[in-house]
Amino acid sequence: GREVKRRVMIGTYVLSAGYYDAYYTKAQKLRTLIARDFTEAYKQCDVILTPTAPSTAFAIGEKQDDPIAMYLNDVFTVPASLAGLPGLSVPAGLGDDGLPLGLQLLGRPFDEETILRVAEVMEQAAGFTALPQTMS
Repeated sequence: GREVKRRVMIGTYVLSAGYYDAYYTKAQKLRTLIARDFTEAYKQCDVILTPTAPSTAFAIGEKQDDPIAMYLNDVFTVPASLAGLPGLSVPAGLGDDGLPLGLQLLGRPFDEETILRVAEVMEQAAGFTALPQTMS
């Protein structure tokens, strides 16, 4: 789709010869710092729970002409990707607008088993069965 192509093109631009040191090298240093922060956090816990997104889901195609809004909606999932951590989103209910909300579980590197187990417990405890209005 258009959004995937847009992100590939931005990545290609950032990695081009003229911008490699300006962006990629600095990003690698920042990535190391983020991973270090997560390593410190995991000395006190087994998983980290965060919102998946800052708002409820938006309709398919709704934001395709607003890439900034799409990027901002990814803000809570980016740190896990940068740090190389396993993460997954579990349903957490519906917002006031009747659209889905999610909670994200982040685990230690290569510890997918723990977040899968925690996600199962959360889903069973929540008993979330609602469907968005457009799907019911």
